[in-house]
Amino acid sequence: MRSEYARLLSLQSIIVVIGAAILFMVASPPAAKSFAYGSIVAVIGTLFLSWRLGQVSKRPDAGAEWVIRHAYKTAIERFVWAIFLLMLGFKLLELTPLWLLAGFVVGQAAWLFVPVWMRLRTQNDN
Repeated sequence: MRSEYARLLSLQSIIVVIGAAILFMVASPPAAKSFAYGSIVAVIGTLFLSWRLGQVSKRPDAGAEWVIRHAYKTAIERFVWAIFLLMLGFKLLELTPLWLLAGFVVGQAAWLFVPVWMRLRTQNDN
């Protein structure tokens, strides 16, 4: 696994634990459970993307057309899996929708935070 994905996964995992702990104390246990589930859906998306990137790196001789097709396929699969897992949380597990979506959004927000954080770290090291 590449280091940036490892950092992203660790940040997302920290978000799951801290967010669920805060909600457990402040709101309620069902809210914490819903938040954790939503955040874990985002973590699963990260794991899926990292796995697909590993598949591409195993084929250094792949042409640009194959890489683009693989990227589109990965994006669609990731989107479908996120919808499936969120629907599972809403319907089958009957989790609190507001906290489930909040957990998913906060988990996905790590995608915005990590590149900025990495850039700031590299600028400060120079």
